Amino acid sequence: MKNRETEELINIGKIGSSVGLRGEVRVTLYAPDSGNLKEGKVLLLKHPVKKSGSEGQSGLQLKCAGVRRQKDKPVIKLEGITDRTAADELRGMEIYIHEEQLEELPEGEHYVRNLVGCRVVDLASGSEIGELNDVIQNTAQSILDVRTPEGKQILIPAVVAFLRRIDEEDRIIEVELIPGFLE
Repeated sequence: MKNRETEELINIGKIGSSVGLRGEVRVTLYAPDSGNLKEGKVLLLKHPVKKSGSEGQSGLQLKCAGVRRQKDKPVIKLEGITDRTAADELRGMEIYIHEEQLEELPEGEHYVRNLVGCRVVDLASGSEIGELNDVIQNTAQSILDVRTPEGKQILIPAVVAFLRRIDEEDRIIEVELIPGFLE
């Protein structure tokens, strides 16, 4: 079992603009439906990594005092942040939680962090395409970013038409591609 000092921190989102005068802030979540942002959860806020490689180590550890939705985005109230000025100072900070606080996902859903590095196999040809490098989620549908052994990038839409099975335990993702997809 990991202790708090060695436990991995998971980046779940980013603080946006302040809302109103009482210290609430908008949040952009990287996994919107995960349930990882809720009242009572302790959040660690850090400034993003600078391009020079130096990270702002001075993080804030604050408890989420409330969550509501506004225009389909979460708005949170953090303990100790009582006015707009204090909320504005948080803008742009990344939100982290400890690994042990990650919510269980419903069956059939996966955290990207658990899939990166899985082998991607094409069922139609029976051949291994490569390794999952990332999942791009800022598009109309998620896209699997697969790297071949030669380093070539293959982008596969993560839709029912292509994605057949994900097995986290065996570290394999099975896809069924149409003829000519890889050419």
